[in-house]
Amino acid sequence: MSESNTRIYRNYIGGAWLASLARRHAPNINPANAEDYIGDVPLSISDEAIAAAEVAAHAFRSWRRTPAPARGALVLRAAQLLAERAEQIARVIVREQGKTLAEARAEVQHAIAYAEFCGAAAAMPEGATVPLSSAGRFGYTHRRPLGVVALLTPDWLPLALPLERLAQALITGNTVVVKPALATPETAEWLVRCFADAGAPSGVVNLVHGASDETGATLIDHPAVRAVWIGGLHADIASARRQADMRDIRFMGEHRDVNPVIVLEDADLDLALSGVITGAFSNAGQTHTSTKRVVLVHPVADAFLEALVARVCAMRPGNGLNEQVSLGPCTDEAQIQQALDLIEQARAEGAEVLCGGVRARNGELANGFFIRPTIVDRVRPDMRIAQEAAPGPVLAVTRVESFAEALTLFHQPQPLVAASLYTRDGARMLRFTDSIRARSIHINAPTTSNESHLPVHHNTLLDFFTETSAVYIEYGTEHDRLQDQGI
Repeated sequence: MSESNTRIYRNYIGGAWLASLARRHAPNINPANAEDYIGDVPLSISDEAIAAAEVAAHAFRSWRRTPAPARGALVLRAAQLLAERAEQIARVIVREQGKTLAEARAEVQHAIAYAEFCGAAAAMPEGATVPLSSAGRFGYTHRRPLGVVALLTPDWLPLALPLERLAQALITGNTVVVKPALATPETAEWLVRCFADAGAPSGVVNLVHGASDETGATLIDHPAVRAVWIGGLHADIASARRQADMRDIRFMGEHRDVNPVIVLEDADLDLALSGVITGAFSNAGQTHTSTKRVVLVHPVADAFLEALVARVCAMRPGNGLNEQVSLGPCTDEAQIQQALDLIEQARAEGAEVLCGGVRARNGELANGFFIRPTIVDRVRPDMRIAQEAAPGPVLAVTRVESFAEALTLFHQPQPLVAASLYTRDGARMLRFTDSIRARSIHINAPTTSNESHLPVHHNTLLDFFTETSAVYIEYGTEHDRLQDQGI
């Protein structure tokens, strides 16, 4: 593509779309065809990130005083614009992130549904009025916004995850600076444009392109930024956490995890088979809730694996805009190399690759970041592939003798992102939900089947983006107080 035709993405700061002052740029390319050069992503200079934080801080003074229903109305208008532009946005997601068109459309619909829920919920803030121990006195809880929030967003759900965090931050009265993933800048621009066109006041929503260790780090260090949400690699999250901890500000990170599915001998095997395939191979296995391990009890292991291998080997990788394609590419070269490294190490440690395990280079796949959908059998708990999430369509299989043995595999110190169990036994369902440590627990459903309006998800964000005070009010007289004390 000639330089004159190359698109250069812009920042959105203080209500204006601005050409970046950056001298360095990162390429935005189609992961299904690296010869499809989409545009240049500016690696914005520090002054641009600082300017975004400062205009957001200025806008916060009035935005926090805007009535909550009015803040919710902005989110509802943005949801309507997302709905009107849904097909365009879905096709942008496919081109720059790689997922299939069906998956991109589903992501857009998820984003719209959550924006509608969140916008309506703004008029119903969570709180409590509590009777106290004496007459003439009552108490209630009062939520306040934090200030400026920095959102450093991942590439695996480039619309839905940022939308959820952005909508929740806005309805609670915060202002926002979005720093999108380098791989998905255009999706981020569409998202922010919907809020801008919906009437977001100047400085309430801002967008700055750049790298996490530069632009992101500048935002985290800015004194106006009071909370940071980041999705991405463990290393990026750890670095951002250290910065946030030094400033004693709110921090939340989302990362890929080795999310397991346990299939027991009494399970509906057809249902389990569909659930494992959906969880492991939708979105090319790259989301934070993707299934990365399946644990099979001995009586069903061979039959289940035979059916699984047949279904997975029949999957068709390719450009997601082709609606006959069932599997998109990895998002970039680094992710495909990490996935292949994990597969090769597992093979060297004694695991057996039942299908896939190699890069796909034939025909139209030659210029893309494609890996054949992969199943790795005989994986032991001490193997790296059992402990580190492969960023691609890779599923590790562990065989066990019993449900009790399966549960012993997941006594990890930190909660999993997601876990699932397939069984018809109600007692085992309850034992699983009581034993497994995971943020979302699924029974007879894929690890990817989350719905963000559930209170555990919605309220977690509500708590993250606000601080709560206990308020005590005396409305009685001194006579009332003495009478209450029996004097």
